[in-house]
Amino acid sequence: MIDYSGLTFKKSGSTLDRAIAKKAARLADARKLRVWAAAVKTRDLWKDRKTGVRVHSSRQLDPLRAEAHHLEPKANKALRYDVRNGVTLSLQSHLDVERGRYRIEGTAWFRVGGCRYIDATYAIIFVRQ
Repeated sequence: MIDYSGLTFKKSGSTLDRAIAKKAARLADARKLRVWAAAVKTRDLWKDRKTGVRVHSSRQLDPLRAEAHHLEPKANKALRYDVRNGVTLSLQSHLDVERGRYRIEGTAWFRVGGCRYIDATYAIIFVRQ
């Protein structure tokens, strides 16, 4: 057994330094998600993948507001910024999917780390629950 009692370990930075680094990481993540969302909407030609209706950018709670939806949750770091994992939906369609009224099924898949995921660059199917 090794005795560490005589050694001191310096903390890596102050509380303020850690808070600043954490905020910088959050801002970088938000920036990457905005780029991801723009790429998904551009790929889908700003059309709701469920209804085919043209959607638009808005900060209002407009039913035709464009929203980028992650098929696999954002918590999955391997797919968080992967455009194949996103679809463009209107606010109304997004709420329907999030509330479980519809589920999304794929027609093509891709693999990351040995797991298979729906590839949203191909046709997807909305199934009413």
